[in-house]
Amino acid sequence: MKTKNVFVYALLILFSILAFYPVLWMLFGSLKTQEEFYLNIWGPAVSFKFSNYISAWISAELGRKFLNSILVLLFSLLVLVPVNSLASYAIARLSFKGKKLIYMYLLLGIMIPSGVLGIPTFTVALKLHLNNTLLGLVLIYAAQSIAMGIFIMRAFFIGLPASLEEAAYIDGCNKIESFLFVILPLAKTGVVTQLIFNGLTIWNEYFMANIMLTNRKLFTLPLAIANFVGQHTTNYVQLFAVLCIATLPVVIAFIIGQKSFVEGLTNGAVKG
Repeated sequence: MKTKNVFVYALLILFSILAFYPVLWMLFGSLKTQEEFYLNIWGPAVSFKFSNYISAWISAELGRKFLNSILVLLFSLLVLVPVNSLASYAIARLSFKGKKLIYMYLLLGIMIPSGVLGIPTFTVALKLHLNNTLLGLVLIYAAQSIAMGIFIMRAFFIGLPASLEEAAYIDGCNKIESFLFVILPLAKTGVVTQLIFNGLTIWNEYFMANIMLTNRKLFTLPLAIANFVGQHTTNYVQLFAVLCIATLPVVIAFIIGQKSFVEGLTNGAVKG
């Protein structure tokens, strides 16, 4: 038994190193000089050059791009969370004709790669004059996140007993009031899971942003990061600095919501 435990712990330590070291390597690389980066590519930084962050922030105009990413993320979540919550509640708790067919149709969105929908989506956005606007990007991100959001939230609503709604009806609530004040608060773990899961996807999205935006003033962080990779040369220390800056909000958000996120994944897996 002891030998087995040692093997298990050794395996866990190995996987932890494999998962954590790339992040540490990125942090080390962002603090090196250009010369040190190539001479000591895998090791820790010897001279901590924090000026790389200032240079990267200024050269990439990260202030504007950071704000663009935050605006796109916030408004996308403001659209998709209410839509997904109401739609998944209707699919999970209400009885109407064609419910299963509608649910299966929505789930097709999970199976279709976003790259396949790039050109058709851009064509529609072009006709609606939404290209090269943050509004167009918000609507696209919200639409692309609907399928996964409904899949997550439906599992939580199914797991709640019907007696909760019946008690709310007896107290004088209608369906909307019972949803807002009884059902939705009990599914807050699912809402947090949806916020983190879809939020990470939107924050890191590059493909549609690259298609939709040509005005540099509207660029988001993924486009700013891509601009550091040149055809012939790449400033890796500044690139790693930008990556650290872009990763920091994600790490903070996950640390704050990790408990609800893990509970959401496990509960959704059991209830789904």
